Formats: sequence, C-alpha cells, structure tokens
Amino acid sequence: MALTTSPRAMPSPARSGRRPAAAALAAAALLAACAAQAPAPGPSPGAGQPPAPAAPPSLGGLFGSGLSPALESQRTRLEQALKGTPVRVEATDDRRLRVEVPTKHAFDPGRAAVKPALAAVLDQLAIGFRPQAATTELRIGAPADDQAPERVVQERGQSTRDYLIGRGVPISRIAGVGRAPNSGLEIVIVDRPVNKP
Repeated sequence: MALTTSPRAMPSPARSGRRPAAAALAAAALLAACAAQAPAPGPSPGAGQPPAPAAPPSLGGLFGSGLSPALESQRTRLEQALKGTPVRVEATDDRRLRVEVPTKHAFDPGRAAVKPALAAVLDQLAIGFRPQAATTELRIGAPADDQAPERVVQERGQSTRDYLIGRGVPISRIAGVGRAPNSGLEIVIVDRPVNKP
C-alpha cells in the first residue's frame, strides 16, 4: 500500500488575519528592542517614595513618550477614557505613568470614602491595569487637606487600594501606599523589575 501525502497549504495573509501593518510594527518593535539603549537617568524621587526600578529597554522612541509598551497602552487608554475631566494622565521623565485626581473629586474634606468621580477613574484604571499586571505595578499617594489628620490620609490610601483590589487589581501589584507629594490623589504605574516575584 502506497502512502501519499499532499503538501500542506500555506495560509494566505488574508486567511490568517495578519495585516502588513501589524507585521511592520512587530518588526519595528523587534529592532527597537535589540538596540542596546541605557535608560536615561531621571530626577531623584520625591521624599518618602522608593526609587524607580531600572526601566528595561523600551520602545519609547516608537511611541514618543519614553514609556514601555505596557505603560504606553495604559496611558493612551486612560487619556481617551478620561478626556474632558480634570484628571491628569502623564508620562514622567523617569518613565513612569502618573495619574492625578484632584482631591475635591476624590474625597470629601476630612473623609476617606471614595467619591463616585474617583470610583469612575479607578474603574478605568483597573480595566487597563489588569491585562498588564504581570509586567507593571502601582503606588498610591493619598492627598491631605487642611482638615485631614495623618490617620485620614492613611485611610484614603487604604480605601483607594481596597477599591482597586475589589476591581481585580492583584494586591501583590500594589507596591505601596503613602502620602501624595501634590494636592491630589496620585497613582503611579511603573514597570516591574524583571527579577521581582
């Protein structure tokens, strides 16, 4: 009995769903990743904040913001979702993603309960963060106001953390909770060091 084989049909680009633009982007990403670029030194971190982890070589040149692809996708998504609000979404010089919500939209004076406006921001942040949780982590800086004692500042940070955990952000990816250096609630998202569990 003779065994016959037929050559396997190669899927056409149209069949496989691949687009030339996606292939070009992947090639550009590969080339950028191969370039041995040392991360630019950033300014010294603020008082009470741990230093930024060393950023791996990023595709920042491709995106223009200096952020890694994981942080850039979160930045783009948050900017679109929060357009027209007083929330600031920005890439920092030291390759972090910073989100700041004005205190008056985050908490009532002297209170720690998350206000609905902050809840909407945290919902959007959690949606974008969850798919990137393996490669990023975040830090929460709670705001103080004239009537808020240190206990309330700590409670604000904890209530923000608890809200994010309730929305699916892994507790192991919340690297710290402390006092914000500015007058608003600050969430800083950073790339996780490669060797960190």
